[in-house]
Amino acid sequence: MKIEELIRRLREQMNARIAKYNELTESLNGVRGAEVVDAVREAELVDQRANVSAEIEALRGRIASMEDEARADAAIDALQSQHSAPAERIQVGHEPNPVYRRDDVETSYFRDLFNATRGDDKARQRLTAAQETRASTTTAGAGGEFAPPLWLIEDFVELARPGRITADLIGSQPLPGGVSSINIPKITAGAGVGVTVTQNTTITETNVTTTSISSGITEITGKQTVSLALLRQSGTPLDRIILADLAEAYAVMLNTQVISGSAASGQLRGLITAGTAVTFTTTQPAVVSATAANSFYMKVLQAQSTLAGARYLPADTIVMHPRRWAWVLGALDSSNRPLVVPSGSNSNPVGISGAPAAVGYAGEMLGTPVYVDPGIPTNLGTGTNQDVVFVLRKSDLQLWESAVETASFDATYADQNSILYRVLGFAAFIPHRHQASVQVIGGTGLVAPTFA
Repeated sequence: MKIEELIRRLREQMNARIAKYNELTESLNGVRGAEVVDAVREAELVDQRANVSAEIEALRGRIASMEDEARADAAIDALQSQHSAPAERIQVGHEPNPVYRRDDVETSYFRDLFNATRGDDKARQRLTAAQETRASTTTAGAGGEFAPPLWLIEDFVELARPGRITADLIGSQPLPGGVSSINIPKITAGAGVGVTVTQNTTITETNVTTTSISSGITEITGKQTVSLALLRQSGTPLDRIILADLAEAYAVMLNTQVISGSAASGQLRGLITAGTAVTFTTTQPAVVSATAANSFYMKVLQAQSTLAGARYLPADTIVMHPRRWAWVLGALDSSNRPLVVPSGSNSNPVGISGAPAAVGYAGEMLGTPVYVDPGIPTNLGTGTNQDVVFVLRKSDLQLWESAVETASFDATYADQNSILYRVLGFAAFIPHRHQASVQVIGGTGLVAPTFA
């Protein structure tokens, strides 16, 4: 089943559950509006509605995840089309038996990548037949640029996801070629209208004023050195081993840039740099407190209110470090009941917890999905022990990524019989298209939590 069809069916299921939720709400209102309230029926309806709400949130999380996957698939398709060979060679790349396959232990893309630089015509022919050639050269030490086979790209995305939670939440689109920056026009002041007091008089005129926001192109690259003997004598292809290591490093760096990039020294403008600060300064932090300054819950509410008040649209995502969510989950009321309840229980609905999660979707707060990302720094503040929490409207953020390229080089490491493999990609990020869409909660209230 195509992912689009699955998304459609999930939406139908969610709409059905929403209708059920509304039906239960009407029934509950009817019970509560009766002259004599049936407490047993009321409790049943409250519990049923809470369970339906949890189902809705679970479906919403699945839909969001699959939509992100669909966008990634579309980006890969676009990149494949952008960098495909001429028409007469496209037929070769789409043969039922492609040159490089997941289950092939004899033919190695990375081995061919190196051997092509040593004059191996068969290796170069396989690369060419697979439509992988970017730039041809047989010069020793300069292997040219090659795009990995599609199945390797798919593995790259899969392997990278755990290391780039926030970047994947935002979603990316293909980075245009031949540009040194991404520029987006922005209206800074809108047109004006007025009430006509007297007929045949000059009407109000206020012209639109514009500016632009931009992102430079950040280069993200990594390398790995491999023994020549291992490359030649290994009984299994090293493709997955090499790419997995490089992909993980690439993913972590991209995610780090999206979160913490300084917008200087070639870095992206990250969420922390671009966002609006919501200061949580207290020595007595609590998930919920009667003192607003000590209440994390109130700070999340403040961030949501600030975003909605300036953007006129609600926040759609909360992102925090796993340790912060664990701290939230550990909060209890005076009767030792959790404030974030499992499975939509109707007591203390500060939030709803999903399945235990180290990364990805974890639950919700104030009706907003919560995701945890271990890539959020935990060494912030004067004490180098603080983290931050993002309240976002992720649909306002824009991330561009290029195709990932690989190349091999042997000259530099000839004296140690090694080969250097390099991975290279480019990215641009504009989180400040709408300044209010990134709210960053930070301060002494977010020091490393204790669980004793």
